[in-house]
Amino acid sequence: MNWIVVADSNIEALQDAGHILCKQHMRVTGFRSGQALLDFLKDNRPDLILLGSVMWDIGGDEAISALKNARRTGREIPVLLMAEQGEPDPEARAQAMGAAGVVRKPFVAAELTARVLGVLASIPQSGTEENTPAGNTLAEIANTLEQRNETTTGMWMGSEAFGNVYRHMLRYLERYHGIAFQILLTVEMPKPYDAHRRLEVMTQFRHRLQKSLRNSDMMMDTGENQVFLLLPEVGEADVGLVISRVIEDWKQTEYGSDTVIISEVQQANLNRGPVQEDIKPRTDWVVVVDDDTANLRMAGLILSRQHMRVTALKSGRALLEYIRSNSPDVILLDVRMPEMDGFETMRLLKQEMAPGQEIPVIFLTADDNAESEMKGLNLGAMDFIKKPFVPDVLTVRVKHIIQLSRLQRNLAEEVELKTQENENLSMRVVQTLAETIDAKDTYTNGHSGRVAEYARQIARRFGYPRNRQNEIYMIGLLHDVGKIGVPDSVINKPSHLTEEEYAQIKIHPVLGDKILKKIPERPKLAIGARWHHERYDGTGYPDGLIGENIPEEARIIAVADAYDAMTSRRSYRGILPQATVRSEIERGRGTQFDPVFADIMLEIIDEDTEYKLKEN
Repeated sequence: MNWIVVADSNIEALQDAGHILCKQHMRVTGFRSGQALLDFLKDNRPDLILLGSVMWDIGGDEAISALKNARRTGREIPVLLMAEQGEPDPEARAQAMGAAGVVRKPFVAAELTARVLGVLASIPQSGTEENTPAGNTLAEIANTLEQRNETTTGMWMGSEAFGNVYRHMLRYLERYHGIAFQILLTVEMPKPYDAHRRLEVMTQFRHRLQKSLRNSDMMMDTGENQVFLLLPEVGEADVGLVISRVIEDWKQTEYGSDTVIISEVQQANLNRGPVQEDIKPRTDWVVVVDDDTANLRMAGLILSRQHMRVTALKSGRALLEYIRSNSPDVILLDVRMPEMDGFETMRLLKQEMAPGQEIPVIFLTADDNAESEMKGLNLGAMDFIKKPFVPDVLTVRVKHIIQLSRLQRNLAEEVELKTQENENLSMRVVQTLAETIDAKDTYTNGHSGRVAEYARQIARRFGYPRNRQNEIYMIGLLHDVGKIGVPDSVINKPSHLTEEEYAQIKIHPVLGDKILKKIPERPKLAIGARWHHERYDGTGYPDGLIGENIPEEARIIAVADAYDAMTSRRSYRGILPQATVRSEIERGRGTQFDPVFADIMLEIIDEDTEYKLKEN
């Protein structure tokens, strides 16, 4: 066991250092004066000294000079200087004094641990080879770290030092405890918190957390707002209780109402060597909610033996909070609980879960009540399980519900995938058909695609959701499908049309409607084809509809179609100037066009300062 001496005139610093280092299985001796330390060293040789830079009767500089005369097997006892808050450039001072490094007060547990382990790891062991097997304390294990110099950084996340320390921690636990759970606690803080405030919050959080841990528990920093815990010999059902206690305790602090603690839990597999293999593959994840601790323990014991991950919660409110950032495979929910019973919890739970992401719920009950079962099933529960638990029944029902839920979700995903494939196929067919129609008109090739895109832009600005935007795009692509029945000679005539020829053109909306109505799976396709030439004042064709009697999609297509007609080449004219196009849209507002959609088109025109939307 490594022996650490702490010397500082501040009793709180002595107590905090002792508390932190004892939890890392180190022997700690404290002194409140430099002279007492020097007297002690006459007959004792610790492994490391933590020295306050200000002492009552002897300064830190003088103490270090005196310590250079204290030898252990022919070498100096390393010293870490404890710097006060606000002390200028303590690292330079420590280097000048010959100290091994600096640790700042008030202590951050992970930083202090890392500094001490780093120094201990760099001490060559007399008569011991580098690859000597680790002993039974974390301090002795640290002596075998592969990258010893990196442990002095105190930065764990992303550093090799974290992997090294963690790997040896697991070896220690494997030898002496056999099972452990690792927990990553993240403290989410409001954005207005500045760096000083965040440091203050995390310092207090680590301090409170450290005091609640057992001597066998390990704690390390993994980043600015995260703490990593390794808890040996803890049952899986108890882990949820540990986290709940941490959260409830933190809520009582001054920061508890502003911050949120998020936890990630995994079981460490201590029988597979390298650190990258220490995490078990994803297993079935069950959340058990019951106010009776005995029931939580029993459910956890039964399901853990079946290699399931179990999280235990003691109230419906705790479940609702937990489920906002976690997605287990199934929830076992007790019916009778104080404050909020299982039925009320279920009602609120359904509001929290997004459609298609529902988590199956099995109610737990000690009652044999058909009315309660019917009530639970009507609320959406998948099953009921009686208490006290019959292990085989509990296991089989939970596994069956998880398998059924996954099957349903996989089927839903498969249906969605096939639906998307069909949508893509339909779109490709429609685009090909639109291009075929446009090809009939030498001067307006690409017209349908442009109208469809303008219509989609108008729909998006009007507030259509993405699926309706895509729908109106397809309607726009096929709005001129009826032209397939109009002779090419009429469509491509360079001079003005005769009345007979114009009548042939005017029939294309009816032809398009007749063609598209043969696709019953897409009833809205015919809307744009039949009514895109209707006018808002009722003077359009083929049906003379007026105002909002014209379907909304057709009113959008009408504006988009008119815009492209003016901004593309025709057999009888070229592209009109943008100012002319804008004037025509504004003039037709409320007569030819729905004023709302005309205004949106005017916004699009005004934003297109370089006139890029015209036909190229």
